[in-house]
Amino acid sequence: MNCDLTRRLGNKVLEEGGSGYGVSDLADIQGLPFPGLFYGVTIMLALSPEIVSGIGDGPTRDYHDEYVRVNGELARIGSETVRFLEGAGFRAVLLGPTTEKFDESTLSVPFPHKTAAVRAGVGWIGRSDLLVSEEFGPAFRMCTVLTDAPLAPGNPSTESRCGPCRACVEACPAKAPTGREWSAGTHRDELVDIFACYRQTRHFSKEMGWSHSICGICIQACPWTKKYINSRSCP
Repeated sequence: MNCDLTRRLGNKVLEEGGSGYGVSDLADIQGLPFPGLFYGVTIMLALSPEIVSGIGDGPTRDYHDEYVRVNGELARIGSETVRFLEGAGFRAVLLGPTTEKFDESTLSVPFPHKTAAVRAGVGWIGRSDLLVSEEFGPAFRMCTVLTDAPLAPGNPSTESRCGPCRACVEACPAKAPTGREWSAGTHRDELVDIFACYRQTRHFSKEMGWSHSICGICIQACPWTKKYINSRSCP
């Protein structure tokens, strides 16, 4: 593994405006979308704490616009990361932030960003099935770059740090989270009724006339998000 290249890549992500990053070893995963690209680079971009704090009982126009802005920035930062790795002589492919491009029969994508992120150790899976980080809670978006560059991977997350908290479970208007606590190997469907979640996001989006299916209630409800918001507040 190349620790110097990993450091330089991390600096590149942060210089381009990323909020955080992680590296994962994906060599043992079957069916990777790009054979031979066994390392994942998770790129994180935090959502505005002021905007997230205003979500309340449903998504706001400000949250919708922030969601769109962050997705666009992630695509740009991810593309710059690909160029950096290609410039160093390696192959790299960007898997952009998840939007509306997924299998509607399963509400899944070929390779979830959370798979790489958990293996990189940048966070754990909360009861709402969102990735939760210590710094931002679930109030961030992410994308993944797959590469054959021999980067130094982080330590995978294997256990939840949510403890007895059920804030996201109790806040969800669709009652989608089952309340089960995540650990490595837990399947998505054991944690959340993803179809109930999706129906709720579509309801909000149709009501507001938006093309993106978003909600954000569980993000705002999370105590880790509140810690993030408080850390960015003026004294």
